[in-house]
Amino acid sequence: MPSAARHVEFTAQAGRGDDLAAVLVEVGESLRGTAGCDSWVVSRVPGEPERVVVDERWHDRAVMLASAEASKDDERLPRVMALLDPDRRPAMTELEPVGGAGLLPPPRPGVTLRSLLDSEDQAAAFGFGSQGESRFPGPDLGLERTGVALHRMPADARSAFGHVHANAEELYVVLAGSGRIRIGDEDRDLAPRDAVRVAPDVVRGFAAGPEGLEVLAVGPKCPKDGDVLQDFWGA
Repeated sequence: MPSAARHVEFTAQAGRGDDLAAVLVEVGESLRGTAGCDSWVVSRVPGEPERVVVDERWHDRAVMLASAEASKDDERLPRVMALLDPDRRPAMTELEPVGGAGLLPPPRPGVTLRSLLDSEDQAAAFGFGSQGESRFPGPDLGLERTGVALHRMPADARSAFGHVHANAEELYVVLAGSGRIRIGDEDRDLAPRDAVRVAPDVVRGFAAGPEGLEVLAVGPKCPKDGDVLQDFWGA
């Protein structure tokens, strides 16, 4: 897993912790969308108002060092330096991430083109073929950070179970057919090109209409994040 990280602790002058944190948040916000920057998080230390901590994660060490070099010309650098306690220099620890929750591999380079229907039908493989098809083409497409699923349900079929996530926000897009999505205890009608965003902690399941239902699901890749509810539809 080629990645690099740094942990940096800053100490502001007395009464200037809020100001230092605000400037460092500006720096972090400016890095959104920067190639190779996975995260740049500013935190406070409870009970120690002058301490501000930055945790960075980058695709690799070369990118991290290049960003550090470029930051020397950042107009915010003099503002940060002016807020620091002159007797307590920033303490930096360079890290090599090795694994853990939330630590995803870098995206693969290049482009992959495949038919979604080339991926194995997991519904049939696990004995739920009567409820339709469920294909998860992420591995075939080489997706490292995005989850995707194609669900195709015959007329009047229902999901074999409901499911819920701990962290993954999902978007469902109706490609064809009609039906409904049950969100908790509420049903919503679905038509082609409808899009439904579902928060992680909301239980959901699908029922097809007389024309069947085809839905594409997209969300962040969160391994081991889903739970199923076998009695979702009730008696």
